[in-house]
Amino acid sequence: MGYSSSLIQRKFKDIVGRRYESVLKEYSEFLLTEEEMLIPEVRSILIPLDLFVHDISDEAIDVLSTYNATISLAYITDARVIELLEQALDHASTEEFRAKKEEYGRELLERTAAKLKGHGITTQTRMFVGHKGDDVVRMAKNYDLVALCRRYADGESTDVSISPTVLRICQRVATPALIY
Repeated sequence: MGYSSSLIQRKFKDIVGRRYESVLKEYSEFLLTEEEMLIPEVRSILIPLDLFVHDISDEAIDVLSTYNATISLAYITDARVIELLEQALDHASTEEFRAKKEEYGRELLERTAAKLKGHGITTQTRMFVGHKGDDVVRMAKNYDLVALCRRYADGESTDVSISPTVLRICQRVATPALIY
């Protein structure tokens, strides 16, 4: 008998009587299994960055610093935006936009890496043009944890809500995710 089953047995044995099996079945999705109760070892963390992620909060850095992990910072420029600009504007304007985005990306990667290194965290950086949600899901398979800013890939919201892209990423990855 697993821990969850014994917990239910002890908690409900005098209350539910013969209905123990149905209670166990109905509430099993709310209880942690033996495997879920083990704390996974985190050696690598992916943090995707873009135009809407301006900084990593000190609280998030405090949480990330508890792991003995290498953090990979990835600045992703949305390929769909580049495609739309190529259709709507001339080649020179598109290249100017891309150059400005890359400059901002380099500055953000350097600033974020320096801030993390100041807290004793080892970092790696990379920058590319891609599909923000799909690429994060694909890359997450190679990491133990994904840390996502709630504003990642969401230029429309001004409130404190979580970006729809962040929610979709969290639903699609098997890797644990931290939203800051």
